[in-house]
Amino acid sequence: MKQRHATRLDALQVLRAVAALAVVVFHCHWTGVASFGVELFFVISGFVICHAAAQDPRHFLLKRIARVVPLYWLATLGVFALATVAPSLLSSTQVSWLNLVRSLVFWPYLRADGAWMPLLFLGWTLNYEAFFYVVFALCLGVSARLAPYLALAALVLIASLHGAATHGPATWPLAFWTAPIVLNFACGIVAWLIWHTMKARLMRIPHGLATGIAIIAMGILATGANHGIGGPLPTGGIVSAVLLLALLGLGPRLRWPAGLLAIGDASYSLYLLHPYVLEVVNRKVHAFGPDVRGVLATLLGVAGALVLALVMYRVVERPSNRIARRLIA
Repeated sequence: MKQRHATRLDALQVLRAVAALAVVVFHCHWTGVASFGVELFFVISGFVICHAAAQDPRHFLLKRIARVVPLYWLATLGVFALATVAPSLLSSTQVSWLNLVRSLVFWPYLRADGAWMPLLFLGWTLNYEAFFYVVFALCLGVSARLAPYLALAALVLIASLHGAATHGPATWPLAFWTAPIVLNFACGIVAWLIWHTMKARLMRIPHGLATGIAIIAMGILATGANHGIGGPLPTGGIVSAVLLLALLGLGPRLRWPAGLLAIGDASYSLYLLHPYVLEVVNRKVHAFGPDVRGVLATLLGVAGALVLALVMYRVVERPSNRIARRLIA
């Protein structure tokens, strides 16, 4: 079997798989669970960006573009084509060339129904990702060594401005970018700083204790118990960061299932493309729901989304990333 380049990063791939599967299950709409996927993704992103920049800060933004843009543009153009040819299939999607351009360049805008969603509705999270990349790139420009600390401070400051950026159309993008959800990236940065400075200590935590912490954190996220805590703190991000650190501490002592790692590798494809499969199954096979056929349709939709993601990762996502990175090099 092919060796992984860094065992400790397997925990990240596992969490990517968990986050992507949570989003898929949540979008089946009837289960009422797994609403934590986006928060977990943002925490992972905060950690990974710090880790990648520490390894090699050169061409940071270009490498992020190479990673994110090709598949997102393909999925967005697919929605644009479907909404143009068969608008009844995507009744809430407003097709226009302006909306297409805004979607492709990660510029947030309000739909007529008041939702902050581009043509590919999942792209709202990519708008936050792109904003975070720009913030981090600016911090790298000041100091590569201090970039995580500067980005952490910048995100806290940005979130504190949310109340002052909600007064009219001219400030709507600022209202979007300053939303408290950006603090989940900050939680990922804090997790990386802890891992970077205390890695040896974390890996000496007893196996049983680390496992127990991971199970409790996962249980809090899965049940949504963190939502009841309230307050200004990003509780979902904090719990996700704890889960991430616990799994990283366990990393060398666990052998993760190859299938879960494969889903982690294809998690971006799964995240972006699963709505295509879910819509087909939900509309053409059977509506998702708690009845027997609805449950079977849900399982079929999730399985189909996994198959599509694994194929697209091999055929499109990974090759396009390699080509883009060669161009950067």
